[in-house]
Amino acid sequence: PHPPTTSSLEKQSDVACIPEFRRSAKPVRLPPWPPCSESEVTRGRALLTTMNMDPTTFSRDDLCHLALQVFKDLDLPTQLQIQEDRFQRFILAVREHMFDNPYHNWFHVFDVMQTANALATSTGTMARLDSWERFALLSAALCHDMEHPGVSSDF
Repeated sequence: PHPPTTSSLEKQSDVACIPEFRRSAKPVRLPPWPPCSESEVTRGRALLTTMNMDPTTFSRDDLCHLALQVFKDLDLPTQLQIQEDRFQRFILAVREHMFDNPYHNWFHVFDVMQTANALATSTGTMARLDSWERFALLSAALCHDMEHPGVSSDF
């Protein structure tokens, strides 16, 4: 008879109450922003909007810099008024939450983000999105397999 309160709705929708979603109960300590190979990042920058990039030819650290570059090339730190160091921490947090699986790993999620960027750019879709939609597209691509256990489901 009474509508649920906000707090009861929050409790009902809290995925943390579902055991299989509590894989990282402990906080992750983020490493400092890594150094990069300037020549490798320069090589990667030329490929960010193409379908010719192979992330496995780059180091994990260089991919952090290239992920940041995707956001910067779209001017998202300025457009969204989010400081660059917050983008850096976001990227590092995603990397730290990726397991060392043969396929569902940091290289894979970077590849999905870069491919989404290349496809959205080459089709003109990126130009039709506002800044928040661009951020949503790229961050969803980057985060889509966070903490993937690396096993297939039965269905």
